[in-house]
Amino acid sequence: MTRAIPFLLLDRLSPRQAALGAGVLILLIAAADYATGYEVRLSILYLVPIGLATWTVGATAGIAAAAAASLCWLFSFHSAHFYANQGYYMWEGAVMLTGFLAVVLLLARLRRALSEADERFIRVLEEMNAAAYVMDEQCGELLYANPQMFDLIGATTAESVNRFEADLHRDSAETPSQPVSLECDFVASTLHNRSTERWYLLQAGDIPWGSRPGVRLKVLTDITEQKTADALRQKHLEVLHQTARLATLAEIASTLAHEINQPLMVIATYTDACQRLLEMPDCDRTEVAATLGKCRAQASRAAGIIERLRDFIRQRQHRPQSCDANAIATEAAEMMHGPLAEARLVLDLILASPAPVLVADRTLLIQVLVNLLRNAIDAMQGIPAEARRLSLAVSTEAADEVLFSVADSGPGLAETEVANLFVPFFTTKPDGLGLGLAICRSVAEAHGGRLWAEPNPNGGTVFRLSIPSREVS
Repeated sequence: MTRAIPFLLLDRLSPRQAALGAGVLILLIAAADYATGYEVRLSILYLVPIGLATWTVGATAGIAAAAAASLCWLFSFHSAHFYANQGYYMWEGAVMLTGFLAVVLLLARLRRALSEADERFIRVLEEMNAAAYVMDEQCGELLYANPQMFDLIGATTAESVNRFEADLHRDSAETPSQPVSLECDFVASTLHNRSTERWYLLQAGDIPWGSRPGVRLKVLTDITEQKTADALRQKHLEVLHQTARLATLAEIASTLAHEINQPLMVIATYTDACQRLLEMPDCDRTEVAATLGKCRAQASRAAGIIERLRDFIRQRQHRPQSCDANAIATEAAEMMHGPLAEARLVLDLILASPAPVLVADRTLLIQVLVNLLRNAIDAMQGIPAEARRLSLAVSTEAADEVLFSVADSGPGLAETEVANLFVPFFTTKPDGLGLGLAICRSVAEAHGGRLWAEPNPNGGTVFRLSIPSREVS
C-alpha cells in the first residue's frame, strides 16, 4: 500500500517483464530493419525499448539496451549500407549510440527526480502525527494509507475507510471553512465520531496521482484534547463571570440599600401628605391623585432597581445579543446614582451619535462599566470634592469597534501599578481583593475586545474598554 506513486501505465510492469519486453522489441526492430534494407530507417524505434528498460529497470539496463540496439543496427545494416567509406558507416553508428545514451541519461535523471519527490511525499505522510490516506473518489479505491491511519482504524482497505468515514458527523456549530490555496484547494472541517466520542479535523483536497483523475488526499488530526480544553476554557470563563457577579454582590448590596431607601422615603412622605389631605374638610381629590401617582412612580423605580440586581446575581450563560452601546452606558450610570451622590460627584455622560450597536452580553458589559466607575470614585476619595471629575464616554474609533472610556481626576497610577493592574490579587485598595479588574479584562477578551488603562491628560486615569461591534466567532 505504501509503494511509489504510479506515474505511467508501464510503472505497473515488473523489472523482469520490462527487460524481457525491451529485448523482444529490439530483436523485432532489428529484423524489420534488416528486411527493409534500411530504406525505411527504423532505427529511431529503438528508443522505445531503450526507454522502457531505462524507466522500469534503471540506467544500467537502459545503457545495455542502447548498446544492444546499436549492435543490432550495425549487424543488420552492415551488408547493405550505402557509404563508400567504412568510417562514415561507423560514424553514424557512434552518433546513434551517443543519442541513445543521452536519452538514457535524461530518462534516468527524470525517473530519479520523480522517485525522490515521491519518497519525500511518502516520508512526510508517514512521519506526520496525523492519519493520512489517498482515495480514488471515482472508483472508490484506497491508493495509500500511512501507519497512523492503520493504527486508527485497524485495517487499510477501502471498505474499512468507508465504514470509518460513515461514523463521522460534521460539527453542527461549525461554519464551513474557505479553501486554502496551496498547489490545490484543501478544505478543513471538524468531525465527531459518536461511537468513540473522538473529534477530528479533516483536511481534504484533490492531488495529482499519475494519470488518475479525482484522487483526493485526506488528513485526519485527532483534536479531542483541544476540544476538551476549549470546553474547559468556556466553563472556566462562565465560572469567572459568575464569580464576578458574586464578588461585586457585597458592593452592590450597599448601593441597593441606598437606592431602595430613597424611593421608600419618598413614598412614605407622599403617603403622609395624602393622609393629611384626606383629613381636610375641603379635600382636593385631584391633588391626592397626583400625589398617589408620584408614589406609584417611586414604587416602579424601586422595582426596576431590584430587577437590575437580579440580572447581576442570577446564574446565566454568556449570551451575546444585539444591544445599544449608549443604553448600556446609561444603565451603568443609573446604577451608580447612589455612590455618585454619596461622593458628591456628577457623572459627565457623553454618548455617541448615532448610537452604536454591538453584539455583546449586555449584563456583563454593564457590570464592567459599574466596576470601573466604582474604582474611579474610590480613586478620588483623597482629593477635594470640588476637584473631582468623572466621565463615561461612548465613541466609535473604527467602523467595527465601540469604545467606552471612564476618566477620573484622581492621583493617577504609578508605572508599577499600571504593569500589574490586571494581575489577579493585585490591588491598590487596603480592603480590596484584586479580582475586579482581572475579571473585567476577562469579560472584555471573551467579547474579542480589550481593556487597558492610560494617563488622563487632565490628571488621573482613563480606562478604555474596546468591544467589536460584531460577534466574535
